Amino acid sequence: MKKVAYTLAGQAISAGVLFTGAALMAALGCSAGVRANPTGAGGKGGITGPGTAGTSASGAAGNGLGGSTPPIGGIGGIVTNPDGGMGCQHTMYTFDPKIPTVYLVVDRSGSMFHCLSATQNVCPNKADTSWSTLKDAIESVITQLDGQVRFGFTTIFGTDPSNNRGGMCPLITGTLADNVPPALNNASAIKAKYDSLAWPIESESSTSGKKFESPAMYAITAAAKALAADPMQGDKYIIFLTDGQEDYCDDSLEICASDSTVGALQAASAAKVRTIVFGLQTTQFNLPGAVLDEFANAGAGEPTVAAVPTGLDTTAIFDQCQGVTPWKTDLTASGHPTTRGPTAVVGTYATTAGPTKPFKPNASDQSMLLTQLSTALAGVKSCTFDLTATGGASIKVDLKQLSKATIKVDGAAVPLDMTNGWNMINETTLQLFGSACDTWRDPNAKTIDFNFPCEIIVE
Repeated sequence: MKKVAYTLAGQAISAGVLFTGAALMAALGCSAGVRANPTGAGGKGGITGPGTAGTSASGAAGNGLGGSTPPIGGIGGIVTNPDGGMGCQHTMYTFDPKIPTVYLVVDRSGSMFHCLSATQNVCPNKADTSWSTLKDAIESVITQLDGQVRFGFTTIFGTDPSNNRGGMCPLITGTLADNVPPALNNASAIKAKYDSLAWPIESESSTSGKKFESPAMYAITAAAKALAADPMQGDKYIIFLTDGQEDYCDDSLEICASDSTVGALQAASAAKVRTIVFGLQTTQFNLPGAVLDEFANAGAGEPTVAAVPTGLDTTAIFDQCQGVTPWKTDLTASGHPTTRGPTAVVGTYATTAGPTKPFKPNASDQSMLLTQLSTALAGVKSCTFDLTATGGASIKVDLKQLSKATIKVDGAAVPLDMTNGWNMINETTLQLFGSACDTWRDPNAKTIDFNFPCEIIVE
């Protein structure tokens, strides 16, 4: 949570922080709550209370009643409770959302540079490509969430090194392509990298060893490994954005590469890295919808149904892929049987699919891209909040008095309920559940308020 310095009665305080020292109690005569607003932008929290001089959200003079306009689009300020209990003598504490970390894994294969409105491998009008429309949408959306999500960036990229073709594909050895490691306030660094990446050359766009390939499995594996090793707390996500057929940095059969990709997504999920899947729709899109569905289910840790022709089982994957060296390597690493049969595949498949569906925006519809990206990234907003001591005291909540607390999302009260409301999962951690979490993760939700009377805060 960002903190913005203010003063009250000569004491330094911070927006978004519950300050309950003696000076504040003497000045306000009340208990205090805290407002968190992790997805807003630009505003500064205001102070409300019974005093004679207030602080406005913009930092201008108050209205003389000790109050100001509620914060809009920024980190919330102190919310006081004139009827609350007296005697809180702690220093500072705050509810902080667990900051999520998101790796954007973006397809940089040759098809991303095809014309959207014409037939040409490398479009002379750069704006008329999936690459450009997606780039513009991503750069816009991550700027809005720059201080609330740790964004990283990498691409699905390489040229074919097999059979002495002269290509280079470091992803095969686990090196992330065009990498920008995750960090807060990373939008400008990601934009600089994204904007600097070279376009393919038309004369090389069909030449093996030079044309841009799509080694998705390797990119997902490398990004998941980096996220799993990241020491920061908070949920970890991959946003997997592709416009078509995957490969092993070569021209292998799509059914083999897709099976390996399912295995990589399931391994990432097992490492507590969830993947959100985008299949950019174009006139050249050549990845069946059933493949995107299995990717989305696998990335969410759900049962996955294999995308094989009707009437066949997963033995069809083995039959077509047993001679593909990268697939055989992945099969061996999976620990699954290596002799012909329905379980001799890289992924783990079920007969019934999970509920998660992929996003399928039209690559030429900028508004649709922005809307679906915003929805997906709002979905990574944390529904878990930590109550941490920032002034030297060890603070926790009396779990027997939770009914005295009030939680609101955009001004609407959230019930104390572990199914579709809020509760403390321990003495220092609050969590939103079910529909309450969904409401908070809605792209339009801007503020969440926590009001805990002093008497339920204990050392």
